[in-house]
Amino acid sequence: MATKKIEMKYNLRQFNNEHNNAHLLWFPRAVRHSTLSLRGLSDHIANHGSIYTNDVVVGVLTKFKDCLVELVAQGTAVKLDGLGTFYPSLEAKGAESPVGYNIQDYLKGVHVRFLPEDCEEDRITSRAMKSRVAMSQNMIFDKNGVPKKVVDGQVVDYTADDDSDDNTDDNNNSEG
Repeated sequence: MATKKIEMKYNLRQFNNEHNNAHLLWFPRAVRHSTLSLRGLSDHIANHGSIYTNDVVVGVLTKFKDCLVELVAQGTAVKLDGLGTFYPSLEAKGAESPVGYNIQDYLKGVHVRFLPEDCEEDRITSRAMKSRVAMSQNMIFDKNGVPKKVVDGQVVDYTADDDSDDNTDDNNNSEG
């Protein structure tokens, strides 16, 4: 049974770091329209044919968040079958020697990491997600963030006169 692919919009951005080999190359960036809050996610879940009301979903997700933080801080990885595993990791500077090592001098951060599920029926890894989405170009931005478009094989300025309802919101993370 074929499943319908979900449309994912992307913007093309020109890389602007002169000290990198990728300087002036073009890369896709996923358009992020918004961020759902806990309440927004619970509304979404409740509206997807769930037998649970929004308040029940909010309660479960809130308790999950609290327990996840507690368990990961204790060094326990938390696996949600079909979703993936949350686990702790440390970011720190390296020391020349273990003698006199003081964690407070070297520790930069404590992170909760996520490893997506990788079993065949539940796979949500980056490569599996690629096969589940239909990519749709949204906008093009040059190295200075100026909107552009391609006309007759040439990159030209995008003007306000152009008829477009596309959302130009672009996230600033380094994901491609």
